[in-house]
Amino acid sequence: MAPEPSERSVSERSVSERSTSERERRAERIIDAAGELLVAWGYRRVTVDDVARRAGVGKGTIYLHFSTKEGLFLSVLMRAQSRLMANLVDLLRLEPVTVMPSELIAHIYRWAHEEPVVRAALIGDPETLGVLVRSSTELVGDLLAERLRVMETYLVLLREHGLVRTDQPPELVRYTMVSIFVGFLSMEPMMPAEARPDPAACAGALADAIRSSIETARSPEAMRAAADLAAELFDRLLDRLNQEIRRRQSI
Repeated sequence: MAPEPSERSVSERSVSERSTSERERRAERIIDAAGELLVAWGYRRVTVDDVARRAGVGKGTIYLHFSTKEGLFLSVLMRAQSRLMANLVDLLRLEPVTVMPSELIAHIYRWAHEEPVVRAALIGDPETLGVLVRSSTELVGDLLAERLRVMETYLVLLREHGLVRTDQPPELVRYTMVSIFVGFLSMEPMMPAEARPDPAACAGALADAIRSSIETARSPEAMRAAADLAAELFDRLLDRLNQEIRRRQSI
């Protein structure tokens, strides 16, 4: 029979768990503060000192969790991406047409305009996207590699079900799709506000561009089968994303 844990070991474990929970709550508070300031002031104007004051912690405490300002705001975006990914998984299971690249990317585009922190980081400032993309390679490179693998697998899945063109390699199809999406996102902040089309109209135009570039026929049976597999694929990516978020919160 296994020995009963000593009162001391149980107490030490309880203290450790409580300490981890406190660290996670503190990290959440810091991320909340950073997101609020990002929306209010924009990425370039917000400093780590500003976030510390907003969160009610010392500047050094922020650096216990996030080594750089870029790392902090990547965490803000990762939390928003987690919400998006969970929503996409649900949509794929409820509405199989979501598996089509034009539908999926248009949904993400609309989300980027509706999610305040994402809009502020990616659309509000044309320089922010480049800064965060360069930083993400160093800070969360493994996660980015996993996301790339998932995207490649997703497109191979669509090819196997006859939903996208097969006369080009998957990596070129992916490049085309992502380039169209990033082009729509990055173009908006470069235009005067009065010259920008309505986001809903842009989402429709984006879907049309992707549909005509890489999609083929829409078979309901093929979409249903592909959507079930894609939901499982994105659900695993969601788990990996949440693991990274929790890891950062418990440092």
